[in-house]
Amino acid sequence: MMKHKSYTVAAIGCTGHITELFLKEFSKQPINLRVLARKPAQFLERYPNVEIVEGSMLNVNDLQKVLQGVDAAFVVTPMGTRNNKTPEVEAAKCVIEAAKAANLKHFIYVSVLGTDKPRGLSIFDAKYDIEKLLAESGLGWTAIRCGSYMEDVFDPRLSAIKKGVFLFPVKKSSRFTYTPQADIPHFVVEELINSNRILNCGFNFVSKGTYSIREIEQLLSQIRGKRVKATGSFPLLCILILLMPYFIASNHRFSTIVPLLRYFNKYGYIDDVKTVSELFPSFKITSLEEHLQKVLK
Repeated sequence: MMKHKSYTVAAIGCTGHITELFLKEFSKQPINLRVLARKPAQFLERYPNVEIVEGSMLNVNDLQKVLQGVDAAFVVTPMGTRNNKTPEVEAAKCVIEAAKAANLKHFIYVSVLGTDKPRGLSIFDAKYDIEKLLAESGLGWTAIRCGSYMEDVFDPRLSAIKKGVFLFPVKKSSRFTYTPQADIPHFVVEELINSNRILNCGFNFVSKGTYSIREIEQLLSQIRGKRVKATGSFPLLCILILLMPYFIASNHRFSTIVPLLRYFNKYGYIDDVKTVSELFPSFKITSLEEHLQKVLK
């Protein structure tokens, strides 16, 4: 029986509070996983079968060590505070430089919806700049553009949802597109790495359909079997806006999150770029309903 090649994937930027879910799901895939971490001891016990390389994303030498000999790199860049895109772009420049030195075949970048043009928000504009850098780098690359992570929007709020409240400071008419974060490592291995497919562009990794916050209320109520009411933008968003001087002074991550929430409140979070279902019709992506059924039942 012919054996499949054992691929090695480097995961960079996957040791944070939200991004560790990528590490957890990649560790279940049939690959050799190599992870860059500033504090390896925190992850060695949780992931005994994963190669942990000590280092920083801002150190090109450290990056070259983790990228040497791998088949692909999966990269998440750190969000800058104070709505400043520079730290995120500089981190990406370091990884791109190391990737070129290591002759990396496939740079897989976690991006976001709405990177077709600058929008005045660091979370969008940093990814816009980074995708442009990748296109000019000469590297093989794919940008996985994500909507709102289901696991980030709903899972931390389960306790409140089960009590009938969906804490989300955006007006109820705003529409959103959702991404099942846990599906991404499976997709990367199955559809990109095993299939040796490099897109050299970005595409939207989102489940089908868009939902207003009012429709989310109805969906949560239906699944819970009791009414769930979303908080809406007032007064939560107003309070967060009033706290912006504190967030800026303390260099808090909310100094970037609050401008993003204001954008969501005005425009929602949807896009019409080709989606994973159009480009990879055989891949079964988790729907929002399936995710909520799983976590609420």
